[in-house]
Amino acid sequence: MEWIGLFSIIVVGVVYCMIRGAREEKKRKAQYRQHLIQDYGKYEVKEYSEEQLKTISRLFEKKLQKDKESQQFHLDDITWNDLDMDTVFALINHTQSASGAEYLYHMLRHPSLKQADTQTLEKDITAMQQDAEERVQMQVILHELGSTGRFSLYDYLDFLDNLGERKNTGHILGIIALVLSVILIGISANLGIFALIVISCINIVTYLKEKNAVLPYLTSFGYIMRMIEGAENILKVPLHKMPEYREQLTAKVTPLKPMHKNSHLIFQMNASSGNPIELLFDYVKMMTHVDIIQFNRMLHLVCSNRQEIEALAQSIGYVDAAIAIGAFRESLSCWCVPELKDGLQISLKIEEGYHPSLKNAVSNSFEQNRGMLITGSNASGKSTFLKMVAINAILAQTIHTCSARSYEGGCYRIFSSMALRDDLANGESYYIVEIKSLKRIMDAALDASASPLLCFVDEVLRGTNTVERIAASTQILHQLSIRRGVYCFAATHDIELTHLLDGDYDNYHFEEDVKDHDVLFSYHLMSGRAQSRNAIKLLEVIGFTQDITQKSQEMAECFIKTGKWEDSYVR
Repeated sequence: MEWIGLFSIIVVGVVYCMIRGAREEKKRKAQYRQHLIQDYGKYEVKEYSEEQLKTISRLFEKKLQKDKESQQFHLDDITWNDLDMDTVFALINHTQSASGAEYLYHMLRHPSLKQADTQTLEKDITAMQQDAEERVQMQVILHELGSTGRFSLYDYLDFLDNLGERKNTGHILGIIALVLSVILIGISANLGIFALIVISCINIVTYLKEKNAVLPYLTSFGYIMRMIEGAENILKVPLHKMPEYREQLTAKVTPLKPMHKNSHLIFQMNASSGNPIELLFDYVKMMTHVDIIQFNRMLHLVCSNRQEIEALAQSIGYVDAAIAIGAFRESLSCWCVPELKDGLQISLKIEEGYHPSLKNAVSNSFEQNRGMLITGSNASGKSTFLKMVAINAILAQTIHTCSARSYEGGCYRIFSSMALRDDLANGESYYIVEIKSLKRIMDAALDASASPLLCFVDEVLRGTNTVERIAASTQILHQLSIRRGVYCFAATHDIELTHLLDGDYDNYHFEEDVKDHDVLFSYHLMSGRAQSRNAIKLLEVIGFTQDITQKSQEMAECFIKTGKWEDSYVR
């Protein structure tokens, strides 16, 4: 009777733990739901390490390899880094799952080149913005998927591919031998018991060896199983305004449902709760290898259904990204849905556009049907303006959202040449890096069969001498301006370019005021070329001595009058 009492205590304890765990889980979910409701649309910039960003970019890199043959347009690394798009991504990334973060990153790297490509996304973003109850339900489900850790799902799938086919023949033979030894006990007890002990020892040793070999791969299966379960839970949400998405998700998850069968056996391989029942079951697994057999079965299913798994991950990632975009919209002080048009000669119009990553950013408005040449002193706002225009063009064609009062434009291929530096690894100077960067823009402009081109150049050819810089810059910018469907926004300190290219570009500038030994910037875009020369005044404000600033001013005035530099000022 004692064992019955002990067993009853164990059962009651297990049931109590299960009930308590269920209550804690329910409480945790309720708290997280409240967090999602309260923090929806709050301005937040997450910080990511290089390793995390590398993991997040794996979907983009994988699809980029596949798209090389089709040559689908994407933002190259130069443009992405010039515009500090990692920070913009972090600002938008309100996703709940690893699949969502990877899909959002992939979206931002692939601007749509057709207006129709963004219509379905807009409907789904709006649906999630408007229905708070469904949105929160979806976010809770997506949150349960969680992170994939150090590696992307696509890395894990590669690891499983590299593991290769694993046969169950040896494990099944081990079970048969175990059964035969038990039968043998009835025929010859001594021989049967001896055989049972030997076979059990062999099975246990081989089990421990096999278990250590497969344990590192459990994370892969874990995320895949959570994805399948998550997709099934998403389909329980009504999603009244997203019928197409429901249909697509159903089609993608249905072929993967057989993976659920007995999958719990795999995830108990690494369990060590100390529960007597589980300990007993551990010995059963050691002798029968049932979890190893299930692992090999799952491995076969995963490898043979890799495309379906990737498609499901992207489908889940899509809806997570759509919800995140809606939250990003709510975080902005001002935003709009862009008006995109197809065609080569499409003007660009932005009303009260601002840089989304800057707090208290100054907004600017313009309408251009040709290139823009911008002058002004350092820190006056030229580079930030170029980045604002470029980022809004990217956001318009990717997440269908702009940080502006209104945005009208085409579906552009977008390139920049702005924040360049020496490439020490390849032994290339700044100038070589710069001309290679400009050459890729020129090559894109020469592709007459492609979509319109929107390019941004900050300080053309700053890495060379004045005479050659002005001559070469004039010709490069002129060639860009005469190409049909090419719109170039360029910033320069060379006022000569504003005269030489007056027929090709509209001139704009930024101004600053130097008052009471302080520099005041308005950051407002002004029509026409810059008239003021405040570089020497800025030297004085910073604290350079008067013998430097006064002689500098005299030299500059002399050059403006005569067109020659006089060496008498340094004697």
